[in-house]
Amino acid sequence: MGEAGVVSAEGGGIVRNELSGQVTGAVVQAADVGVINIAAAPAAPAAPVRVPQQVPAEPPGFVNRTLELSLLDRHLADGPAVAVVSGLKGVGTSAVGRRWAHQARERFTDGQLYVDLGALRHGGATGVSDVLAAFLRALGVHESWIPEGLPERAAMFRSMTAGSRLLVLVDDAEHAAEVTPLCPASPGSAVVVTSHRQLRGLLAEGAMPITIGPLDAEQGLRLLAGMLGEERIAGQRTHAVELVRLCGGLPIALRMAGAQLLRHPAWSVERLIRDLAEAERRLDRAAAGGGVFVDAFFEAVYEGLPESAARLYRLLGVLPGSAFSPGLAAAALDDEPDQALDVLLDAHLVEEFAQDRYRMHDLVRLHAARRARSAEPPEARESALRRAAEWYLTGAAAADAAMGRRLRLADHGERLSGAGWSFASRGEALDWLDAERADLLAVLRAAAAREWDEIVWQLAEALWPLHHDRGYHADCAEANALGVEAALRLAAPAVEARMRNQAARAQLMLGELDQARDQLVRARRAARASGDPRMEAVILESLGRAALVQGEPDAAAESFAAASAIHERAGNGRGVGMQQYHLGLAYLDAGRHGEAAAALGRALPLMVAAGDTLSQGRIHLELARAQRGLGRRAEATRSARTATEITRECRVPVKESQAWELLADLAEDRGDREEAADCLRRALSICLASGNLPGAETLRARLAAVDRPGG
Repeated sequence: MGEAGVVSAEGGGIVRNELSGQVTGAVVQAADVGVINIAAAPAAPAAPVRVPQQVPAEPPGFVNRTLELSLLDRHLADGPAVAVVSGLKGVGTSAVGRRWAHQARERFTDGQLYVDLGALRHGGATGVSDVLAAFLRALGVHESWIPEGLPERAAMFRSMTAGSRLLVLVDDAEHAAEVTPLCPASPGSAVVVTSHRQLRGLLAEGAMPITIGPLDAEQGLRLLAGMLGEERIAGQRTHAVELVRLCGGLPIALRMAGAQLLRHPAWSVERLIRDLAEAERRLDRAAAGGGVFVDAFFEAVYEGLPESAARLYRLLGVLPGSAFSPGLAAAALDDEPDQALDVLLDAHLVEEFAQDRYRMHDLVRLHAARRARSAEPPEARESALRRAAEWYLTGAAAADAAMGRRLRLADHGERLSGAGWSFASRGEALDWLDAERADLLAVLRAAAAREWDEIVWQLAEALWPLHHDRGYHADCAEANALGVEAALRLAAPAVEARMRNQAARAQLMLGELDQARDQLVRARRAARASGDPRMEAVILESLGRAALVQGEPDAAAESFAAASAIHERAGNGRGVGMQQYHLGLAYLDAGRHGEAAAALGRALPLMVAAGDTLSQGRIHLELARAQRGLGRRAEATRSARTATEITRECRVPVKESQAWELLADLAEDRGDREEAADCLRRALSICLASGNLPGAETLRARLAAVDRPGG
C-alpha cells in the first residue's frame, strides 16, 4: 500500500503533496482540502442475500390431500404461476397451502414470503401496500428506500424479484385485487392463494383452481389412524366412519376427536359419538348457524375441559384479535394461564404457530365466543376485554418510550412503573409492535366501539412510530380517525389536534391530499382552542409538509416560519432547528438558494446543541445543495462529505447515497470525471448493500455514461 501526505496552509501558504510506495486504487491530490479523496473506491458488492422463510410451521399430523398436493406440484412446476386453493372454512385450505410450501421449499432457493390477509383486513379491504412494504423489508430493502405509494411499491417488488425463485403464500384472500400486486413476475416463482371463495378474477387471468372438499370416509379414517394407531381404529371401523360423518369431514373437528380419544385410552369411538349426540341435543341450533354437528363436537370437547381451561377458552373467545401470547392470555384471565393453555393445546382448541404465539381456528373461535356469551356475565366479558386492552396499551407505551424523545400528550409514567415491559432497542420495540400489529388494531377498534376513549387515543398515539417508520399508512389513518372520535367525546382539543394531525400525515402518504388538508385545518382550530402552542406548531409543520407535497413551496415556507416562531417563543431550540431545516427545504424547492442556505445555517448549531446527529447529517446534505446552487462548490463539497460521514454513522443509506450522488454532481461541475465515477461507485455500493436494486440500475447507467470516453 502507498502512503499519501498532504500539508496545506490557508491564505496562499505552501501546499505540498507527497505520494510514495505502491498505490492500489484511486488517489486524488488537490490543493483544496475540501475536495481531497484519498480512499480507494470500494468495489460494488452484490445485493445482500436474504432468503426469507416466512411460512408458518407445517400443520402437525397432516395426512391425505395427496391429489391436491400433486396438482399444485404439476401446475407450479414452471412459473410464473398462480394457484387458488379454495374450500369451506375448516376444510383445511391453509393447511394444504402450508404443507405444499414446506414440501417445495428446496425448489424456491430465494425464499418464501407469507401473509395472512384475514388478520390484516380493514373492514373489508386489506392494506396491500403495507403487505408489499413488509415483503420488501423481508427481501433486504432498507426502510428508507421503500416508496410510499402502492404502484411504486409494487414496481419495486417486481424489480426485486425479477429472476428469483420465490414462493408467495397468501392466506385467506377475499378479492383478486388483494393478490395481484403480490405476484412476482419471474419465471421461477409461484403464488399459492388460499380462500373461501373461488376468486374468479384470478382464474380469469390463468390461475389454477384447486378445490378442497371435506375428507371422505377413507381419508378421515387415515387421519384418525395417524393419531390413534391402526389397531385402535381397526376394531371400530363402523363407528369411526360415523364419527367422520358427524365431524363433517372437517380436519379441525377430527383432530379434536383424536385428541379426546388419546386423552381417554379406555374410551371407545362409540362412547365419543354418544357424547357428541348428547351435546347436539343440548346445543342451541339457532346459535349454531347451520353447523350443528361440528358445533356439537366442539361442545363435547369443551364440556370435557377442567374449569380453568374452560374459562380461558371462553375468555379467548372474547378477544377481538386473531392471535395471542401467554401475556395477553394472562391479562384476559387475570391469572397465569400455563396449565390451562397446555390443556387447550392438547385438545387442539388452540395451536402454537410461532414461539409464544397462539391462535384459534375461526370455527373454534366462533364457538368460544358463543360459550362466553352464554357462560360469562356481560361484566366479566367486558372486564376481560378491558384488561386485554390495558395490556396492549402498556406494551405499546413501553415500545413507544423505547423510540426516544418526541412530543407525547399521554403520560405513561405510572402505567409503566413496575409493569415489567422492557425493550433493549428501538428495533426490538418496533419488531414487537409489528408482530402484534393486526391485533393491536383489532383491540383499538373494540375499545372504540365501547367508547373507552382514553385507551383509544393513547393507543393511537403510541402506535405512531410503528405506523410512520414501517409505512403502515392505512392502519394509521384508521387508528387516528378512531382517536379523533374519542377526543371529540372527551371534549379534549389538544388530543383532537394530535389525532387529526397523525391521521392527516397518513392521508398525505396515501395520496389523499384534499382530505389531509381538511383534517389539518380542523386540527389547527383544535390546537388553538387547546391553548397549547406546541400542538399548533406541530400542525403548522404538517401544513407545511402538505404544501410541499402539493408543489406550493412558498405556502410551505410560511407555515414552517410560523411554527419556528412558536418554538422560539417557547424556548425550544430543537423545535426551532427542525422548522428552520424544513424552511430550508421549502426555499430549495422554490429555487431560493440564498434563503435556503441561511435557514439551514441557523438550523445546524441548534441541532448540534440538541445532540440530534441524524438531523445534522440531513442539514449538511441540503446545505450542500443550496451552496451548489449559489456556485459555492468547495463549501458544497465539504458539506456533502460531512453528510456522508454522519449518515453512514446513523445508518441511513438513502441519505448517504444521495450525498455521494451530489458529490458526483460537484465533481462533474469541475470536469473531474474520475472522481465523479468514484462517488457514483460508492453510491452504487450503498444501494446494493441496502437492497435498492432499482436505484442501483439507475446508478449503473449513470456510471457507464461517466466512464464512457467523451461522455
